[in-house]
Amino acid sequence: MKSFKQYLTESSQTYSYKIKVAGGCDAECVKHMEEQLGRYDIIKMTEPKTTPVMEDPLDFPGVKNMEVCMFEVELNYPASADELYALIEECSRKPKSQIKVITKHFADSWENNEGSMPEEGPLLEKDYDTCPEATAANEAYAKPEEAIENAGDAKFEVAGGSTPKAKTTNDLPQGDKSPVGSTENKKPDVKSAAR
Repeated sequence: MKSFKQYLTESSQTYSYKIKVAGGCDAECVKHMEEQLGRYDIIKMTEPKTTPVMEDPLDFPGVKNMEVCMFEVELNYPASADELYALIEECSRKPKSQIKVITKHFADSWENNEGSMPEEGPLLEKDYDTCPEATAANEAYAKPEEAIENAGDAKFEVAGGSTPKAKTTNDLPQGDKSPVGSTENKKPDVKSAAR
């Protein structure tokens, strides 16, 4: 049976992040960042790699004509993205719009899946697929009398025989006098009240 200490050492987990800073980082900034990441028990921090100046750096919309400094950090204790953003903002003196923090797992999965599925246009801009069965069903629905043979001649036997036709107000006897104005209303005899 394993001891508690063995379970703890086997379940140890590290937290890796990929960090990008538009505008670059100097050596002093990287050293200060490494010192500040010490509170999360930093395991390793890679040397920063800098891209050449690009007109539109990837991952930074709205940023123009800047180089991007990239490095990876591995920590023993988890740090939220907001904590890392604040720490990097303080060390590099760059706004949050020029900083990108991504978990290494997400970055690796993104790079592995990139280009595997082609991008498709919006579904609303595509034409409907032609299906002969659907076209035949639509035509049959438009002409139901042809779809069901002898649809108009269908007669069914009902237990107790057929019921007589129901009477409606149209079947009631009609008079030859108009209901309005054909008879004169009786007028009451008015007696004088002056007696």
